[in-house]
Amino acid sequence: MRCFYHHDKEAVGSCKSCAKGLCGECAVDLGKGLACRARCEDAAGAIIALIDRNIRMSAATPTAYVVTPSAPVVAPSPTSEFITLELSRHIRVNRKFRWRSGMFYLIIGASLVAAGLTQQLVFLDVLGGVFLIFGAVILLEAMRCRNAPQLPQTVTR
Repeated sequence: MRCFYHHDKEAVGSCKSCAKGLCGECAVDLGKGLACRARCEDAAGAIIALIDRNIRMSAATPTAYVVTPSAPVVAPSPTSEFITLELSRHIRVNRKFRWRSGMFYLIIGASLVAAGLTQQLVFLDVLGGVFLIFGAVILLEAMRCRNAPQLPQTVTR
């Protein structure tokens, strides 16, 4: 490797900061690395100090504390009224979602079939048919769930 600053001289090492090759004339020995004379001495010194600090910190024994509560903490269990209320709300939301998604798929399917017929594209007709079938299945499932047994109504305070 050649010196970055004197191309005719052989490098004796590389700068700790910028990694350029340095000859004996351009290099400054900082003890744990070389630096470019009057260019990178401060930066290379900072890098060496950072490495030394990290080595000291990694050699130090870490201090860890385990904190435990004096008595076991028991989470309150939800009441059966709360569970019934939440389950009823979930069922209502699920039914509404099924109806809305079934209608959405039917609308998309009808739109695709209409676009396929007007533009004479079989692919759009097939895709629209798939959406129509999927929407019909979702709506049939929603109607089947409508006839499912209801949870008892609860009074909220």
